[in-house]
Amino acid sequence: MIAKADGIEVKSAELAVVDEALVLKANLEIGLSPALEDALNKGVPLNFIAEFELKKPRWYWLDEVMVTAQQHIRLSYHALTRQFQLTNNAKYQNFSSLNEALSELGRLQEWRVAEKTLVAERPLVTSKPLAVDKALVDGKPLAEGKTPLPDKSPLLKKRDGYLAGLRMKLDLTQLPKPLQVNALTSKDWNLDSEWHRWNVNP
Repeated sequence: MIAKADGIEVKSAELAVVDEALVLKANLEIGLSPALEDALNKGVPLNFIAEFELKKPRWYWLDEVMVTAQQHIRLSYHALTRQFQLTNNAKYQNFSSLNEALSELGRLQEWRVAEKTLVAERPLVTSKPLAVDKALVDGKPLAEGKTPLPDKSPLLKKRDGYLAGLRMKLDLTQLPKPLQVNALTSKDWNLDSEWHRWNVNP
């Protein structure tokens, strides 16, 4: 099996309405640096935070945040049983290998992020990147004759839809105090997918 590259990458994410609730389904690819893997094998638990948000873009003002949700997931290794364990809201799963544990950590399935009533309209999911509108960028009109540069322009904020976002990162504040100083200054400990955003059309 080919080892995953260090870091976290959101491979896919979609939002649907199930039983009057907004449910998120996502797949992420997660790889640990040698420093993180070594710390884990020595008994240091790694705490991850999955963050979700749904915004209603407004061209005339800051986006309206409709929904925010978090999941806290702990990855640990138990030398006595030689098993890796994932703990999420008092529920835990054991795995015989780190790759299996990381694969499951990256599967966010049936995550009820909010009740449907919090959103005025039922969203339909699309994972397609948002097209750049030359008339508006980040809700602000462009000067006449100017167009945004594709590599620097933020996602278009559509007025008739929603903007969903998903992020997963390692919570450095949960590390033992002696490790926190090194972790904050070392890229080997900086595990963060950054925000993955997609358009959700009504």
